[in-house]
Amino acid sequence: MTNEAKIKSILDTLNEVGEELLALPEDMLLSIDPRDNESITTRSAFLKDYNIQLEQYSASVTRITTLLKNFFDVDPEQEDEESSIGENTHRDRIVQELDRNESHSLDEPFTFKRPYGFILNDRAYKGLKTWKNLYLHVLNYLYESNPSRFVTVTQEKKWISRRDNPTFSANPSDLRVAAPIPGDLHAEVNLCANDMVKNIKKLLASYDIPLSAMKIYLREDRDAAAEPGHSPR
Repeated sequence: MTNEAKIKSILDTLNEVGEELLALPEDMLLSIDPRDNESITTRSAFLKDYNIQLEQYSASVTRITTLLKNFFDVDPEQEDEESSIGENTHRDRIVQELDRNESHSLDEPFTFKRPYGFILNDRAYKGLKTWKNLYLHVLNYLYESNPSRFVTVTQEKKWISRRDNPTFSANPSDLRVAAPIPGDLHAEVNLCANDMVKNIKKLLASYDIPLSAMKIYLREDRDAAAEPGHSPR
């Protein structure tokens, strides 16, 4: 394995582990028996400590991955990505490829699942590896659709959590793990898949875009379709 291939493999592993760690608390909450007080107390204490440690880990991993990407000039998250910006024939080809596998609606749970592509109105993407990149692509699309509306919508009070943590901010230090987005803003990306999808649903509603306008395609469906003996849809 070449040095570049090793770095790409490390980055892919960090991304995959990071998203699974973010999904774990949600999965554990579903397993708590509401009638078992001891279970509630024990798991709640664990999750509180886990979330503190996870926030520190996520911030450290973000710094490490940024350092690796910049020094080695590689970004495996984006190297396989392909979008249909401004090209109808290109979009049709991507859509045709995506539709060989099952599509998923925004109302489904995505815990411990990985994205491969999505379709939103006239835009289609494939080759995605992380929920973070899917989320950022949707944010970019919405900004391009109506920049002034995007800036206004993302500054609404509904994007401030009960703990006074913003989802979007012009100041990256306001966020736990910030990613730059259009409009001189930053988005919180230290989120599990389901929380990112919830945010997407809220944003689409703000744009009067029906949820049915977006379809998500999963990497596991694509990988299963590539296995010998699999029957195409």
